[in-house]
Amino acid sequence: MASGTGDPRDRLVRLAVEMADAAGLDAVSMRTLAERAGIPAHALYRCVRNRADLLAGMAENVINGRMPHRKAPADPRARLERLARDEWTMYRHHPWLLAILATGQPPTGPAVLSMVDRTVEALTHAGYDPSDAFAAYLALGGYIQGMALLIERETADTTYRAWWSTTLNRLENTGRTQHRPWLAAARRIDPAHTDANLDTWFDFGLQRLLDGLLNPQRGPFPVPQTTKTVPAP
Repeated sequence: MASGTGDPRDRLVRLAVEMADAAGLDAVSMRTLAERAGIPAHALYRCVRNRADLLAGMAENVINGRMPHRKAPADPRARLERLARDEWTMYRHHPWLLAILATGQPPTGPAVLSMVDRTVEALTHAGYDPSDAFAAYLALGGYIQGMALLIERETADTTYRAWWSTTLNRLENTGRTQHRPWLAAARRIDPAHTDANLDTWFDFGLQRLLDGLLNPQRGPFPVPQTTKTVPAP
């Protein structure tokens, strides 16, 4: 491994983050990481148990760097908006991180849990009880991660701009844009400005989601009713 100060695991995780930033998460394997670090595979496994452990470490590294621990605004809405924008910015800079966090079994390191803690705390400060606060967190986090799926990821054989132009032309040529004003509006979107549009769309949805979550007229979160099965006589 290249010389340097600090913990060997930390240096490997930082290198893996650099590789993912440059070429995506698929470019990061235990073998390629060992090769880039200039160490044999067995030395790598002394620092990182497996790829899941590596991905968890990468998530911790990015969250610690991109989700700053600043003094929280007193207003719950301002606090939630800042947290949402910090997470959005994190995905903008590291789109590959979404594949690690947006799963049914995400890593649960200290930084990941702290990110959830701060959102749930803001929601409880707004009047939610703990269970409802977690449900509201899932709604807000799901929105952020869902929008992050739209962040452009160019592949070897196509780009978003080419896909956008080809798709709209095909829809027009087949008559499927008729009676769909929203497609006509989409036609006016310049693919060259996708990044700016994406931030605008994110803000549009975020403000309306926060309106709903922090609506003083909202009632308690409904608890699903279970239906008792009556045994057949």
